[in-house]
Amino acid sequence: MKKFIESEIRIRATVTQILDALLELDHLKKWWGVDSALIEKKDGGIYTITWLKSEHGIKFISTGRIKLYDRTSHLHLEDMVYINSEKPILGPFTIQYNIESHKSFSILKIRQGGFEKGPKHEWYYKAVMEGWPQALVMLKNYLEK
Repeated sequence: MKKFIESEIRIRATVTQILDALLELDHLKKWWGVDSALIEKKDGGIYTITWLKSEHGIKFISTGRIKLYDRTSHLHLEDMVYINSEKPILGPFTIQYNIESHKSFSILKIRQGGFEKGPKHEWYYKAVMEGWPQALVMLKNYLEK
């Protein structure tokens, strides 16, 4: 059975603000350090983001497809592939962003699944396990400023 990771955070922001921060390049640059993106905000749309772009190429790419998108509650990605210029290509993964709206805040829950067993996958599993909580704090700080 494949492993998964879950993480969540409470953010003083609306569902729309959170989804915009996950889908719009201007926001992704400011809170997550993304260099470029190709994102089609629709079911079946492309979702590709890159980091550390230079004259030598792109160091990190995360790409896949939007399975389900609802501006009132969620963004579900499928067939996600992680490309790191120094590691083997890994995937496919699923990433689910589910957002519960409350009166003065929202709760963002992330579930990433599809991690295979074995050494080439273990480093990525550990990186994601540590990375999502850090990324969520960065998103919270950005949206609550």
